[in-house]
Amino acid sequence: MSPPKRTPKRFGGKPKARRRPEARSGPPALVHPGPKPSSRPGYRPSVILPGSQAPLSQPPPRGGSGRAGSPQHRKPRPAPVGGGQRLEPGVREVANVVSIDKLAESAFEVAMQVERAVFADGRRADRAIAFALRNRRDLAAPDHRFISRAVFALFRWRGWVEPLRLERPEERLLLSCLLDFTSVHPACRVWARLLGKHPDRLLSIGDAPNWTARGEGWKRINEGRNVSADPWRLFPDWLREHLPLPPGGGPPKMKYLEFLASLQARSPLWVRAQAEDEQKTWAELADLGLKPWIHRRLTRAAKLEPDADVHHQPAFERGDLEIQDLASQAVALACDPDPGERWWDACAGAGGKALHLAALMKGKGLVVATDVHEGRLKEAVRRARKSPFRNITTKPWDGKHVVGKAGKYDGVLVDAPCSAIGTWRRNPDARWTLGPEAVDRLAELQAQILRAAAAGVRPGGTLVYSVCTITIKETQGVLRPFLADHPEFHLDPFPHPLLPESTDGTLVLWPQESDTDGMFIARMIRTDPKPKPDTLPKPKSKTKPTSNPPEPAEEAEAAPVEAEAQPIEVPGDPTSTPEADASHV
Repeated sequence: MSPPKRTPKRFGGKPKARRRPEARSGPPALVHPGPKPSSRPGYRPSVILPGSQAPLSQPPPRGGSGRAGSPQHRKPRPAPVGGGQRLEPGVREVANVVSIDKLAESAFEVAMQVERAVFADGRRADRAIAFALRNRRDLAAPDHRFISRAVFALFRWRGWVEPLRLERPEERLLLSCLLDFTSVHPACRVWARLLGKHPDRLLSIGDAPNWTARGEGWKRINEGRNVSADPWRLFPDWLREHLPLPPGGGPPKMKYLEFLASLQARSPLWVRAQAEDEQKTWAELADLGLKPWIHRRLTRAAKLEPDADVHHQPAFERGDLEIQDLASQAVALACDPDPGERWWDACAGAGGKALHLAALMKGKGLVVATDVHEGRLKEAVRRARKSPFRNITTKPWDGKHVVGKAGKYDGVLVDAPCSAIGTWRRNPDARWTLGPEAVDRLAELQAQILRAAAAGVRPGGTLVYSVCTITIKETQGVLRPFLADHPEFHLDPFPHPLLPESTDGTLVLWPQESDTDGMFIARMIRTDPKPKPDTLPKPKSKTKPTSNPPEPAEEAEAAPVEAEAQPIEVPGDPTSTPEADASHV
């Protein structure tokens, strides 16, 4: 008799007993259970504050295929500069994850790296900060925001700190943060201890109500040093001679001081809703704790806190929300395009204004976005694909010929490269990298671009010239000679985009009045000039025509526009931003 057959385990039989895991001590109350920090590079345990319902970031799922491209093996995307993590409703964000000593050390390292990149390599500070923090996965989003603000403070208050000629760079960073922050950050106390200063005697003057109070606080901080609190020292020497008189009451000195104070303040984050129902977008942001302040006249524009994280919000990812300063939104509103028209955005850059034109046209018609730097249009293409509008096309531009046929556009927008003084409050490094000769060079470039693009406007069409600066040479210094040389163009009065009043065809937005970037806007209309008496057509002669008739005149649309002009070469444009153009977008 043969022995009984054993049933395979997979079809039955007594399962093999599994050894129960040993009892482990539970994780801390505020740390989500997961792998140890050392078991996976770049892993940061999720932290839950009391009263929260979910961790800041869930641990990766266990199991799976184990392939390198599977979701559980993908490296987490680093938090953006100036942004935070997307949190569920009811979850509050922690102040920081790393220790204060590590945060202070990291901020100092990044500040020195960015400072070298700006002054030695000619890079923009915001891009240098993003590059420096790209691989710092040990820092949380709030840490990124503090480091970014500390670095920008180093440039914003350089005019007061640099003349002290301090030996320790940590002290420069400390004094800049005390000038910029409304309260003493714990990292400042770490720098104070390294410098041999008493950390409890630090004084923050970022909330000083005026220049006098700030100057007195600056002298107290420096403990008897011979310091200067002149507001003009916070800006390049050439600025004073290029500024027009700001608006407002009081003597001219007070008007200038109010304008300088607005350039020293941190700018808010303006956004534009391009969904069909903007109220749903604002309600969605409010539910996420962003608290939008909706403009009283422009219901599609709202203001957020400077550190608000927009890039990781669902509305932004869907294309229902765009980051765009209110001054840039005013430019497209001054254009006032109608659905079905053809518009040309000659200096589109990142495409913020072209996208706004497409939205005002309700997706009907055509918006041609061009730029002399083809690489800048990549961001415009990305934003256009994410938006709900399909009436935008991008093309490179040589700077001298009309894109398409001359005189065929209902409107042309020339948002020319400029000194970008109006954006200095959110790009404080730009004030130290621009020389006085740049204003004259940029004014010539702006006049050349305006002449070339104006040939694309049809009779009865609109031409808009805008620059995010307020210097006389780049605004009226470009507009007046153009109107004198082109009698077919006249200023076209338009309603003020932000106030219940009208303009004479030109508008200057000042930061201290509208809480926006500084911006100059001029709207013109093209009319057919009346022919002079000596140019009127002569009556036809009754004599027999000659055997050699005159050659027919060439069509204007087939002739190149200023064919003898040289291609435009735009220098490093400080107006292009990451929208951020928001930067300037």
